[in-house]
Amino acid sequence: MNRRKRSVVARITCSFAGLCLVCLPGVDAQQVVVQNDSVADLGNAAIQAGFVAGESAAAWLTSPCGGEIVAVQVAWQSFYGGVPATLGEAIRVLAGGTFPIPGNELAIIEGPMMNDGFFNEFTLPIPVAIQQDEVFVVSFQFFETPSSLGPSLVTDADGCQAGKNGILAIPPGAWYNSCALGVTGDFAIRAVVECADPLIFADGFEDGDTSAWSDTLQ
Repeated sequence: MNRRKRSVVARITCSFAGLCLVCLPGVDAQQVVVQNDSVADLGNAAIQAGFVAGESAAAWLTSPCGGEIVAVQVAWQSFYGGVPATLGEAIRVLAGGTFPIPGNELAIIEGPMMNDGFFNEFTLPIPVAIQQDEVFVVSFQFFETPSSLGPSLVTDADGCQAGKNGILAIPPGAWYNSCALGVTGDFAIRAVVECADPLIFADGFEDGDTSAWSDTLQ
């Protein structure tokens, strides 16, 4: 997907759950990949092929800064790979609502084409303003029922975090906590936030301890 030009010239890609960020001197914005999942290698992700057409899966995310949501990322994987691009119904950005029910729709990407074996990234047609510590939701809706071998959405393999993963189930057409439905990981559904103000590390990174980080600067 083509991305509009920005002042940011780099991004950190992380292999752990939480958020990924890069702070560069001399630039007026930073992009942050906000995520709940710990998926680093899609070959180790769990494929969730039990969905039916019209159902949705969603991740509840928290912005670490004030700024704009500019893009979303959705992992898409089959068991054997090489499946042609798959049409989705929609990807939506929604207000946080009251878990597990999202709030109002803030942005929509209709008919996303999903490529097998990738984190598919889509730029929002209009960025969504976001405040620091504001909770928001990114959901993916299926256009057709995936086969038992996928491709489909994936989750990580280290547990389903409470209050962060939801499913719109059909029937009955209602939202549920996906952990309570037996999903054992966090959906690999992410957002890219462009921060208006500089971010400050508060986890020991500022004193030079990078041993816990496994990031790749691109």
